[in-house]
Amino acid sequence: MVAAAQRLVPIYVDCTKKGEFTDLMTKYKVQGFPTTIYTDADGIPLREMESRDSAGIIKDIDTVVAKVSPRSALWQPSVLAARELAKKAKKPVAVVLPDPKADLVKLNAKLTKDLGDRKTKFLWVLESGQPASLKKYDVETASTVVVFDPKADEPLARIPFKDDDKPDVLNKALDEAAKLLKK
Repeated sequence: MVAAAQRLVPIYVDCTKKGEFTDLMTKYKVQGFPTTIYTDADGIPLREMESRDSAGIIKDIDTVVAKVSPRSALWQPSVLAARELAKKAKKPVAVVLPDPKADLVKLNAKLTKDLGDRKTKFLWVLESGQPASLKKYDVETASTVVVFDPKADEPLARIPFKDDDKPDVLNKALDEAAKLLKK
């Protein structure tokens, strides 16, 4: 079931507080809780969850995935998922640790625009820039990209970046890290 769920982007909304999210409840015709609704990327409902057992959930997910056209996504759902895909694709994994104050929508737009073909040469993961994540990747500050060979535990590179850096600063460092993987 975990593998099937990785094909979706879950969004949890707690509608149990009276008066909150009434617009969503109306839009999706929520009558009771819990309610699970599968939508496309634009929020158009495709179906409501029909079963609560794992076989039924997998069937629901398969049905929903078959109805939508895949969109290219920059971000992988987790480091683990990215590493598994990267092993097969023989690509490095790039983990972005943003500044906790960063506007993630703007950061995503900037990276999507600035990375060029590096969007497909690496498998990308966005992780929290909180202290625990920084320690986990042995970096001092947020706004760092940590690049991994998917078959190794130690990073190939730790690349600090700033929101106002020119694209070539990060791109050159990513290219150097990719060269290390090929050696």
